[in-house]
Amino acid sequence: MNPFVGYVKGMLKKLAVFTLVVTLILFLCGYSRFIGGWLVGSGLNLVYFLMLSSRSARAVAMPPAQAVAFIRAGALLRLMTIVLALIVITQIPAIHFGAAVAGILSFKVLIFLEPLAKHIYSK
Repeated sequence: MNPFVGYVKGMLKKLAVFTLVVTLILFLCGYSRFIGGWLVGSGLNLVYFLMLSSRSARAVAMPPAQAVAFIRAGALLRLMTIVLALIVITQIPAIHFGAAVAGILSFKVLIFLEPLAKHIYSK
C-alpha cells in the first residue's frame, strides 16, 4: 500500500475515534448541548482533511511550479470552505459555535499528539 494512502486512512480512523471518544465524554459529563457543534465541527474537519489529502496526492505528479499553484489554490478553497461553514453555523442556534470550532481544530490536536505518542511508546 502506498505510504501516503496508509497515512490518510490511519489519520481518518484516528479522527473518527477521537470524535467518538470526545462525544462520549461530553455525553457522560452532561455537556450534551455541545455535542451537535462538536460533531458538525469534526465533520468539517474530516472534509478539510480529505480536501487536503486529495490536493496533496494530485500535486505529486505535477511539475513543481504547477504543484505550488495547485496547492495554493487548494489552501484558499479549504479556507473559504471553513469560513463559509462557520458563517452558516453562526446562523443555527442549535449548534454551539465554540464546540464547532473545537471540532474543526481537533486535527491540529491529533497532529500535535501523534509524535508525542510515538516518543512515549518508543521508550
